[in-house]
Amino acid sequence: MKLENLNLSNFRNYPSLHINFHKNTNIFIGKNAQGKTSILESIYVLAFTKSHKTHKDADFILHSTEFAKINALIHLKDNDIDLDIIVSKLGKKAKYNQIELDKLSEYIGLLNVVMFAPEDLELIKGNPKDRRKFLDLEIGQTSKEYIYNLQQYRKILKQRNDLLKTMQKTKTTDYLLLDVITDQLIDYQQHIVVLREKFLSIIESFATTHYQKLASTQDILRITYIPSIKSDFKEEYSSKYQYDIITGTTNSGIHRDEIDFYLNDFPLKTHGSQGEQRTAVLAVKLALIDFIYSHKKEYPVLLLDDVLSELDTTRQNNLLEYINNNIQTFITTTNINDIDITKITDYQLFEIESGHVKECD
Repeated sequence: MKLENLNLSNFRNYPSLHINFHKNTNIFIGKNAQGKTSILESIYVLAFTKSHKTHKDADFILHSTEFAKINALIHLKDNDIDLDIIVSKLGKKAKYNQIELDKLSEYIGLLNVVMFAPEDLELIKGNPKDRRKFLDLEIGQTSKEYIYNLQQYRKILKQRNDLLKTMQKTKTTDYLLLDVITDQLIDYQQHIVVLREKFLSIIESFATTHYQKLASTQDILRITYIPSIKSDFKEEYSSKYQYDIITGTTNSGIHRDEIDFYLNDFPLKTHGSQGEQRTAVLAVKLALIDFIYSHKKEYPVLLLDDVLSELDTTRQNNLLEYINNNIQTFITTTNINDIDITKITDYQLFEIESGHVKECD
């Protein structure tokens, strides 16, 4: 899977931009706030239809313009496909080979992307919502079944919460309707839990191997799934009917599940050094590459946003050796001296200043 080119219109600080990419490694050099990260962000949006940096799509529309458009030509196995994401204040459109898709869920997974950015340390240090978002995004890249069940779960969860709020305010109970909605919620939930557990089991296996190689250690990286409901779903929900009505919300379910990361027997969140946490996140990101390749038989695109300078020489070299020539990689850095360029055999350098991109010889 390779990006042949990228075309931006009114995205962040780019009124218009066209770039042809190298098939292996593309390195963007420039001072902070010049537009390096925006290029990687646009590729991320092209894959997921949403940004990793903001929850508001309007934030990446260039000021005083009506819309932002991202277009790219993707080489996928033996085919070239054209992808478009158009975002305006009225909504979002996704196109595949110039054909607008009715649902964004039909679009997700056409371009597979793995990103490693400084904020990804929140995967370990952040709140449970960050880790649930990680599960939903990454599993959704390869599983339409997961996307469907998650969408249905969220739809039913809203119906259940609306009913609970009504019962809370009116001081009336409709247990028959609550039973019906709860049964529907459980059905979708059970499918999601199975897919999450399977995904994490595979990721853990890949990630441990990568961690040991990156850090030159025999330490074992473990990822533990912690469901909020550990046994009988129906019994758990029934036992909390009164509490849910009092609080006006559904207090248990996959929207409250959690994952923990351990190095050997110690939780990384509280006992791991920053270097160990960063290496663990990088190992998980590389595991995602393996996971996607096992499903698609194609490597995803890798985005490394200003992170190589944070890795010591051993970890950086091990990373660069892994991605070299196999995975199309996009790297941003403020200084080329932060990268051991001798470890990359085939690459293109770009200089970025105030939104202007120049290809370097």
